[in-house]
Amino acid sequence: MHDTTGAIRRLLAVILSFCALSLAEAAEINLSAEQVKRLGVATKELGSLRAAATALELPAQVVVPPGQLAVLAAPLPALVTRVHVAYGEQVRAGQILAELQGPALLEAQSAYAQAQSQAVLASENRQRDENLLADGIIPQSRLSASRALERQASVLAAEKRRVLQFAGVNQAGVAVLRAPFAGVVLEANAAAGAQVDALTPLFKLGRVDTLWLEIQANPAQAALVALGAQVGIAGCSAPARVTLVAPAVQSASQSVLVRAELTQVAGCVKPFAFVQARVQAPDLGKDQWQVPLTAVLRHQGKTWLFVAQDQGFRAVPVRVLAEGTGSVRIAADLPPTAQVVTRGVAALKGSWLGLGQEE
Repeated sequence: MHDTTGAIRRLLAVILSFCALSLAEAAEINLSAEQVKRLGVATKELGSLRAAATALELPAQVVVPPGQLAVLAAPLPALVTRVHVAYGEQVRAGQILAELQGPALLEAQSAYAQAQSQAVLASENRQRDENLLADGIIPQSRLSASRALERQASVLAAEKRRVLQFAGVNQAGVAVLRAPFAGVVLEANAAAGAQVDALTPLFKLGRVDTLWLEIQANPAQAALVALGAQVGIAGCSAPARVTLVAPAVQSASQSVLVRAELTQVAGCVKPFAFVQARVQAPDLGKDQWQVPLTAVLRHQGKTWLFVAQDQGFRAVPVRVLAEGTGSVRIAADLPPTAQVVTRGVAALKGSWLGLGQEE
């Protein structure tokens, strides 16, 4: 019973706190001219604080598109005998990355040789039986069996050959891993002298002629970005283009993913690097304002401005689009003639939050 009563009291406290905030938001803070002067409250016309229509400055990470990645693994259990490349190196198509040796590779080579010999023997038996059938010495069933054995031997030999090709085993029984395309070594897990199992990842390669920028934006910023918008990166002569604006907020980062494709890289950025992206937004600056950091108040997960009224001030919720060292870019449903408080916000806060508690 005691626990139930306590839970009810806590619930009522939460409800009352939200009611108090709602009342405070709706109410006007009535102050005389003398009180305003004594509190050091200063205002400025919102129209004089209109934000310039510049690009959004947003953090981004350079990533390699999934279709341009390749993972090279150990084909069979083996020992890494030589490693020719390291993380971050540029590689040519067909360039040797590492060499491996081991009994499993020799067994694969021997199995192919045996299967190839059996295929040759089966072919010779089929040819002999065709001649014997033509002379009337053996029945047709004997030739049919020989042909079936030849097909089976041929399939087995082809399978063993594919195993060797997959493993990259040369005549010396050494498995040679080669780059499937020209690119960059993004991961290098191979170490000379290491014993590895089959399918152990040794290298990850990526083609870097085209890269993606994964940009993090808050919902208000993402709403200003259109598909095809230009994205500038310091050091890159050609801009990237926005190809995706995610429809939902990411749960982990609480941001919206904006993806841009950079097709002319020429070494201006590297995979996994963190960069600052300048995203062009045509509507940036429309009904947006650059107010001093001292003008905004954060309370219960929202951002507020105090706006002058006939007899005092009123708190108005706003949306933060970007924040600098001394100013904040906001979007607000206010006319340009509105007088917003730029100094003395802290002094008004107590009166504002206390309104909801008055009788």
